[in-house]
Amino acid sequence: MAHWHKKDPLSTYIGDDTASVKVLQAEEQADGSVSAVLQGERFEKQIHTHMPDGSVAAVRLYPIMPPTSLQYPDYLKRCTACGKCIEACPEHILRPAEREYEVYDIHDAQGKPTMSFEMGYCRPNCHRCIDVCDEGALSLPDIAQKRTLHVGWAQFNSKTCITQTDNVPCDACVRHCPHKAIIQVEKNGQKIPRINPRLCTGCGACEFYCPARPKAIYVEGN
Repeated sequence: MAHWHKKDPLSTYIGDDTASVKVLQAEEQADGSVSAVLQGERFEKQIHTHMPDGSVAAVRLYPIMPPTSLQYPDYLKRCTACGKCIEACPEHILRPAEREYEVYDIHDAQGKPTMSFEMGYCRPNCHRCIDVCDEGALSLPDIAQKRTLHVGWAQFNSKTCITQTDNVPCDACVRHCPHKAIIQVEKNGQKIPRINPRLCTGCGACEFYCPARPKAIYVEGN
């Protein structure tokens, strides 16, 4: 399920930086925003991430919020961009946002944290960012919910998977997924990942361990 405040996100797109998804079912909310189930079609993707060596890691449509039970308007309203969670994160996956939240027509969120998985992933039992947040922007009713909290959803692109580009076996995403949300199915004589969205939390382990550049499996924000 995706959620946005633009009523027609299909109206613009840029070159090849497009998401391969289409609207299967859409519903307008009371506040004028839209929620939809996606599969196929084109959306604008403007969030580009890079590995430490400068190579392209992933291109996202939606930013990934840090762990919180709040929806993004409330999270961004409470967050003061103090940077404590960024400093506390042992995986170095939190970073100050630049223009990532503009996809929601929010233009004053610079410096407020977003997640990216070039250096690590969001470990299910870690909650240091929540512990240091004094404003309640990062909060959960029960800290045990952190293990199953959905911060995003993994996507797979067979065009960049080394099983298809180099014809070599790879199961890195399957082996490292802490939620057992990925299995393998056969394609062109090699096995590729299939993601179970009911089990996937968007933790980023699959993206972090994927050896492809750009990443063949990556996380989109909610």
